[in-house]
Order: sequence, then structure tokens, then C-alpha cells
Amino acid sequence: MFIKFKTIKKLMIVVICLIIISLVIVNYNQILKIIYPLHYKEIIFRYAEKYDLDPYLIASIIRVESKFDKEATSQRGAIGLMQIMPATGKWIAKEIDIDDFTTEKLYKPELNIKFGSWYLAHLKRIFDDDLTLVIAAYNGGQGNVNRWIELKKWTGKHKDSEQIPFPETRDYVQKTVKTYRRYQKIYQSQ
Repeated sequence: MFIKFKTIKKLMIVVICLIIISLVIVNYNQILKIIYPLHYKEIIFRYAEKYDLDPYLIASIIRVESKFDKEATSQRGAIGLMQIMPATGKWIAKEIDIDDFTTEKLYKPELNIKFGSWYLAHLKRIFDDDLTLVIAAYNGGQGNVNRWIELKKWTGKHKDSEQIPFPETRDYVQKTVKTYRRYQKIYQSQ
């Protein structure tokens, strides 16, 4: 009787494990969507289309920058979903003819995503659609990226991103590219 109980117990554990594994496999994409959400989808897609960007690039920038927290403020003062610096926000407002800009408006998802998307498109034009350079410049500044390449501190290639002189930007590029690929894999198959 005791041997039978042990066998039944082991069999039950195996069955429960198989059920759990099956549930995870069936719901894997749902689990990934929890880890990599796509909040503000309508706004992201609108500005992606307007500025000729991949919406999953915008989503990956938002996830890495703020984890979709519209109230996020960095230690350096960057604001909102896409972590726009106030001075950059003022410059973008001038460039796209927004007269009533205030720094506080950067906390509004609509404006923040519009400004961040415009800025990504601007960097995309400057860096000839090179995703790695665009992402590095979004974090480290376009002047720094140009200087690193000019001074041969970095080749500008993703495979050499460990050469990026700023550790924060180096990590940012690697994390953002990885996140971007995940967003594409999770959401493009829908």
C-alpha cells in the first residue's frame, strides 16, 4: 500500500508539472506581453506613421526609458515616457512650431511621445537610418556620437557597441536593441 501511494504521488507531481508546462507554453506570448507591454498603442502608432518610424522602436525606447511611467523623472531631469530633457523639449517645440510649450507638458503622454518620436526621426535622418547610432544618440547625444566616431573611439557598429565610451550609453544601446527585437517578435506576429 505504501509503495502504491508513493507511486501515485510521483505520478501526480509529473501530471501537475506537465499541466503547468502546457499552460506556460500556451500562454507564453501573453506572459511576454505582460513583461513587454504596449501601453499608449494608439499614440505610438500614430506618431510612428507620421514620422516614418517603427512603432516597436518607440515602444522599446519608452520601456527602457520609463517603463511606461508617464510621471517618470530622471536624476538628470529628463521627463515623461520618453525621458525628454526640458531644454530638448523647448528646442523640439520651436522646431515643430508649438508656441504654448511648458516643461510640465512633457508629462502628458501625447506630447511626450510626439516629441520623442520627432526627435527619433530627426536622429534617423542625421544618422542615415542606422538604428544603433540613432539609439546611441538618443541617450548620449548626437554630438558625442559624432565625436566618438570621428576620434575612432567607436566604430559606430552595433557589434562594437562595447567600445562606446559612456557606460550608460553602452548599456542603453544594448538593452534598447534587445528590447526592440523582443517587441518585434511579440507583436509583429499578431
